[in-house]
Amino acid sequence: MADLKEKALKHLGYVGITIISFIGLNWINELLFIRLEQSSGVNWVFLPAGVRLLATLLFGFAGFVGLLLASLYLNFHHFAFEDVRAASGAVAAAGGPYLAYLFAKHWFDLGPRLRNLTAQRLLLTGVLCGVVSPVSHHAFMWVQTGLVDWTALVAMITGDIVGILIVLYIAKGLITLTDPRDLDADLH
Repeated sequence: MADLKEKALKHLGYVGITIISFIGLNWINELLFIRLEQSSGVNWVFLPAGVRLLATLLFGFAGFVGLLLASLYLNFHHFAFEDVRAASGAVAAAGGPYLAYLFAKHWFDLGPRLRNLTAQRLLLTGVLCGVVSPVSHHAFMWVQTGLVDWTALVAMITGDIVGILIVLYIAKGLITLTDPRDLDADLH
């Protein structure tokens, strides 16, 4: 029972880290790149997309839950989208990265701390996530409205891929630099 409680607390911590990271990076993105915004919630550089994939790569399903909650909060309260767009956008924002994570986990046999995620695999996973989320989002919009905003779709794909690559390469570098196992290996 104590093990189950510890595991649940660990997952809640991952959910919390994901929510705070996503919302915080959204705020930073708006400060730095508001001039590159194509329309509300659509930017040519979207750093939080990197948190989307990183959270799922590091935390799995707990990352998905954190992303879903953060996206629901932002879509309803920050961007103030209509109900269907807010909900479907949140599902696409969380589901796309989780799907990319599941593919990467299967294809690349991902281990702890992104061990098997080489630069080339990171690029492929980032591009996959950067395409899946916006396409899912616009598929929901197409089902609802019958229309596709092609400019917004291209902007979202571009912004997500750029944001993902910036954040993930920084994270991978930090993980590599701070891994005590790597430091011990270099010292011997």
